Amino acid sequence: MFRRMLFSCLVMILLFAAAPIHFADASTIEFTDSVNAQFKATAERAPGTIGSRLIKQYDDFKSERKQAMDWDDRISALRYANEARTSETRKQINDIDKDHIHKLEEQLQAAKTKYQPLFNGYTALNKQITAARKLKDKSLSKLLQSQADGMKILVGLGRQDIRNKQAALTAAKKERTSKAAKIRSILSEMDPYKSKIKGDKSAISTPNKLMETEWKNFKAAVKAKESARTSDTLSCLLTLSGQILTKKKSIYQYEQKIETIITRANAQLK
Repeated sequence: MFRRMLFSCLVMILLFAAAPIHFADASTIEFTDSVNAQFKATAERAPGTIGSRLIKQYDDFKSERKQAMDWDDRISALRYANEARTSETRKQINDIDKDHIHKLEEQLQAAKTKYQPLFNGYTALNKQITAARKLKDKSLSKLLQSQADGMKILVGLGRQDIRNKQAALTAAKKERTSKAAKIRSILSEMDPYKSKIKGDKSAISTPNKLMETEWKNFKAAVKAKESARTSDTLSCLLTLSGQILTKKKSIYQYEQKIETIITRANAQLK
């Protein structure tokens, strides 16, 4: 009967990857004083070397449960740090070259303000020249044209100065857009890892559920002091916990990959 139970357990384990459900931890597994005492009594009554094997299995399972919780803590800490850094990076993207561009905008506006009176005077002078020509006043036209020719050079220099400052501002804005696009592109490299994390979390939920069921079987076995059944359940629990640990280690590695991507993105902000 025990072998049939173990076979059924192994079948469920093999099926876990094909039936992912929402992530849930096997929180009902607690090594209470009552459970520990019942297990100790079962191990002491076990024949031959079964008792020492039971103790090793039980100690290994407790160790793996602790490792699982430790990995949860490490994963959570790294995930929260990654999320905070990502949020800060996205905020800083909006501030790329902000001061530099603001300075160029001020310089452009200052140049426009500086040269506007010159441009206005030049425009007014050309209107006077047109009026003088209509009146056929050659002397006045010649005088005004001489003044206009003198101003034309200054007007040209002023317009060129404004064009240069406008070109510098346009180039700076283009550079900012290019930098922002590059950083966002780097951050987008996180998406595949986030998908893999989501998949691993989903995959973990099934062995967790199986582990909860098998833990109930284990408690029933130690309560009845059935050493063979206890060993079978512990073997199944160890297999399940091993699968969970593998997935959690994988999730942590993906979070590390995300951390590296964020660091690369932040390097582009400097």
